[in-house]
Amino acid sequence: MADRSRLLKRAAEAKRSSKRVALKEDFDSGAPGDWLELVRDVAAIANSGGGVVVVRSAIPLEEELLHEQLARYVEPDFEAFELYDVARHGDAETAIVVESVAGTPLVFSAQGRYRDPAGREHVVFAEGGLSFRHGARSEPPSGEDVRDFIKRQLDATRHQWLANIRQVMHAPDRAEVAIIETAERDDEGRPTLIRLTTDPHAPLYGQVDPDQSHPHRQKEVITEVNKRLDGRAVNAFDVLSVRRVYAISEETRPEFVHVPKFGSPQYSDAFVDWLVEQDARDPNFFENAKAGYLATRKRR
Repeated sequence: MADRSRLLKRAAEAKRSSKRVALKEDFDSGAPGDWLELVRDVAAIANSGGGVVVVRSAIPLEEELLHEQLARYVEPDFEAFELYDVARHGDAETAIVVESVAGTPLVFSAQGRYRDPAGREHVVFAEGGLSFRHGARSEPPSGEDVRDFIKRQLDATRHQWLANIRQVMHAPDRAEVAIIETAERDDEGRPTLIRLTTDPHAPLYGQVDPDQSHPHRQKEVITEVNKRLDGRAVNAFDVLSVRRVYAISEETRPEFVHVPKFGSPQYSDAFVDWLVEQDARDPNFFENAKAGYLATRKRR
């Protein structure tokens, strides 16, 4: 909360763009180039440790449209941002508070290219490229950017380790720490087969491969759901709204969602089936979820 308040204060007072603040003057939601530059700046700020993008537009920026543009051009899925109304020099503008990306940097999954009214072609970012903040600009990364990104991830990992150690230290009386034999590990180093007894003839407990149990990224979930809907289509924001309203996460519905150590969430066939079943029961299922989510995200 303190970080958010500080960023909103900077958004309201900033006179020029900086590493943590990107000012987008006269944003036109009907101009493809403006959207591409906004996607680039949001990705750059997320990759650089977080910050805020301030948008001045005749028409208020819609969160749903920003989600759709990010889903179209950026991987992995990125949802760690919030929109707020801020007053700058007496005018109402939109502040997009962007958190630092976790795990892996945001990569452009498609080329950001458009033609201006004069017919000239512009490339804002390249497919497979990265963007980081260099002062007031969003640009391809330097070696220092890569080192800083890795350092932030290591710091986050150390913080998690310390939290886990504190959890063990505060374990209740008579709690025991068990060391288990690992028979096999997956590509991320997690045990897939473990033995809970010293009896060598005892059966092994196996962990299901998450790439088999949860094979879909969000884009694939959307594709599968749209194949099965009756002439209607849902988008990334619809799925996000459902997950938020129904509190669907790895903790609450592990049969639906798996979050790998590095990467974006993965979803199961059961989640796709559930979405289609809910829509069959209530044709307004996605619309109601979106309305409910937006009601919790009213700008301040």
